[in-house]
Amino acid sequence: MAPTPPPGFPAGVQYLSTPTPSRLLSPADKQLYCTACPPHLLPNPPPKVQIRKITDPRHPANGQAGLFNASGKALARGTWIRDYVGWVHTEPEADPTSDYDLSLDRRVVRDEHGEVVRVDIVGIDATKMGAEARFVNDYRGVPGYVRPNAVFELREWEIPGPNGAAPKKGIRMAVWAGPHGIEKGAEICVSYGRGFWQKRSEEAAS
Repeated sequence: MAPTPPPGFPAGVQYLSTPTPSRLLSPADKQLYCTACPPHLLPNPPPKVQIRKITDPRHPANGQAGLFNASGKALARGTWIRDYVGWVHTEPEADPTSDYDLSLDRRVVRDEHGEVVRVDIVGIDATKMGAEARFVNDYRGVPGYVRPNAVFELREWEIPGPNGAAPKKGIRMAVWAGPHGIEKGAEICVSYGRGFWQKRSEEAAS
């Protein structure tokens, strides 16, 4: 049974509870990035969040949606909020026009002499499918924000293998409360990084 999307989730986007793998991913990568995480291995119970339409004309995302802390209390620093789920893909499959594509993992490939041959990137794109974390906006220009109150960071877990077999590892990109926490009712905002806005400026000028 498909998971039920929360209120405010757009009908044109597929709602996911776990990432969807590209068919080009190896079986090992599908296991690593797209297997469901057992609930008891979550860092903490998921705090209540709400997707809301932005109606402040001063907000850079006015008319679009944002994600808000609806837990009824402030979220302490380091609180896990939600995983960033979507379509997990190889670097050649990346959509250069997507505003929802994140780098999930980078792997340095070396030759027999230890020299770097290339860096393989695994990405995750929430343009067409995702969950609540796809609505997290950048803090820049948001009224009252001088810094982000949340961060993107990886989280990992291990499931013990049967009969002494090697444990199965899982990795997710996740949204966490930043060093100063998140106030009650506040919009959850991260930093997309200067590279994102530089790309936007170049596209606008072309």
